[in-house]
Amino acid sequence: MTNDFDATAIDRYEHETWSRCADTYLDGFAGLTRETLPLLIEAAKVGTDCRVLEIGSGPGHIAEALMQTGATVTGIDFSAQMIDVANRRYPHITFKEANAEDLPFDSGTFDAVVSNFVVHHLARPEVAFKEVCRVLKPGGRFAFTVFAAPEAQSSIGAFFEAVEVHHSADELPHGPLFGVTDLSVYKSMLHAGGLTNLEFDFCKIMWRTKTPDPIVESFWSWGNMAALPQEVQDRIEATTRENLQPYEQEGEYAFPHEVLLGSATNP
Repeated sequence: MTNDFDATAIDRYEHETWSRCADTYLDGFAGLTRETLPLLIEAAKVGTDCRVLEIGSGPGHIAEALMQTGATVTGIDFSAQMIDVANRRYPHITFKEANAEDLPFDSGTFDAVVSNFVVHHLARPEVAFKEVCRVLKPGGRFAFTVFAAPEAQSSIGAFFEAVEVHHSADELPHGPLFGVTDLSVYKSMLHAGGLTNLEFDFCKIMWRTKTPDPIVESFWSWGNMAALPQEVQDRIEATTRENLQPYEQEGEYAFPHEVLLGSATNP
């Protein structure tokens, strides 16, 4: 990992990308990201009467599920479009437009902080980790998930392979933890943020769908594929669907993924 990152470019790219995905997320990527919920609940020790902050709450589906444990949940996201969707779908939950690097809460406010598939999108994760530590109560828990090795992400791989065949695979702006599985990197940043009692685990999850459509539509929005010429889009879609076909099993599609689950404590 190098330190050669343009944080401003990363912030701009991530904001534009996830704002564009706001209206389609619940019908697509949510099918994958909700699979890590039991892992986060256990790692962050979320339960009744627990005050929880979700960083990068997107359209609100994880916050809603966290509430089912009896916790009081607040969600923040840097995309106004995502917050609008969350407020419409889950009006009984508090959502705020905010950046993980500058959390709008007093110190020691929360018993737990969770972040689901967000840390690897952050331009300055070490700053966000300091903020997590600040808003946690003493002894409070932080739990997060990120994707593990790229080759262990079946649905993502199917799409990227298709793009590489039919279009230039220019590297997109990404944060310093994107694709990182070296635990020493996370340990260094989390410790620098003031967090202790670090624990990590590599976990298997499955994205199940009746058809490949939600996956194709999710990546179409995420990758802004509509900006490409129609004939290029058609070729990429055809190859993506071909790459997804081997994962069909008895009338449904099952896509294996591996994630890194991390947790830490505010001492």
